[in-house]
Amino acid sequence: MHISAFPHELAHRAATVLGSRLEASIILGERGFAVRAGSSTSAAGRCDRAESLADDGPCVEAIESRTLQVVPVIADSERWEAWRDQSLREGFVSALAVPASVNASIAVALNLYSRSPDPWTRELVTAAASYVQIAASMVQLQLKLAEFEDATVGLYHQMSDLSTTERAVGAIMYANDCSDLEARRILESASRNRNVSQREVAETILRALVTGDMPRPGEDPGT
Repeated sequence: MHISAFPHELAHRAATVLGSRLEASIILGERGFAVRAGSSTSAAGRCDRAESLADDGPCVEAIESRTLQVVPVIADSERWEAWRDQSLREGFVSALAVPASVNASIAVALNLYSRSPDPWTRELVTAAASYVQIAASMVQLQLKLAEFEDATVGLYHQMSDLSTTERAVGAIMYANDCSDLEARRILESASRNRNVSQREVAETILRALVTGDMPRPGEDPGT
C-alpha cells in the first residue's frame, strides 16, 4: 500500500509560496470524517491530527459548510477546543481554512497556520483558494483512476470487509501519524455519523489516499 505523496508536496509548496512564516496542511473530508492528507511541518500535522480525532475544527467546519473559516486570534476562539489547545501548544497565533469541493460529497481544505497575528490579506486568501483548487482537482483525478481500476480488476470488490477496513486503518495511521486505536475511532465515527458501513468509508479513504494498491501476483485480494 502506497500513500499518495502529492498532498504533502502541495502543503510544502503552499507554505513556501504563500508566506515563509506559514505552515500548511491538506485535509480530506466527507460528512462525518476528516483525515489529514499532508502537512508542511510536524507542528501543523499535530494540530490537524487533533482536529481529525475530535472531528471538530476550522478545516472540518470549512469542509462541511464549504465556506472559508478565518481564526484571527486562536487564543480568543471559544470553539474547537482540542484543535485550539493543540495550536496554542505549537505556538500558532492565527489560522485560516480554505475549502474546495472534489465532488458532491467529498471536499478538501487547506489549513494555514501563522505565528504572527492575522496575516490573511485578500491576496493571500485568493492565492490559498487557488492552491486548494489544485488539491481538489488532484483528489478528483485520483478517485476517478481508483474507480476505473476497481471497475477493471474488481480490486475492492474482491477484498473482504476486514481487509478493506484494515487497509484504511493503516492509511489513516500513516496520513495522520496516529495510533491504531485513534485511526479506528476516526473510521467508526465516520461510519456512525454518515450512517453507512465502515467498509464504505474505508473504500472512500483508500481511493482518495492510496495509490498502487494492487495485489501482488498470487496474492489473495480478500485477505
